[in-house]
Amino acid sequence: MSHANLGSYEHFSDEALMHRYFELADRPAEHADELAAIDATIQARLFATYGAAEPGSSPRIRYAA
Repeated sequence: MSHANLGSYEHFSDEALMHRYFELADRPAEHADELAAIDATIQARLFATYGAAEPGSSPRIRYAA
C-alpha cells in the first residue's frame, strides 16, 4: 500500500491498514483524504465487532494485572 489508494480498503488486513495509517500520520495535512478513508474503514470494523457505545457512556479501560 505504498501509493495513495482512495478506493475501498475493505480487502486490506487490520495490520496493513494500521501500518499505512501510521506511515501517513507523519504528514497528516498532505494525506488527509487517505487518512480519513482508512479511519472510516477502521471505525466501521470496530463498530461491526463491538457495536455502538451507549450515548453518554465512557469507554471501558482494562489494565493488565
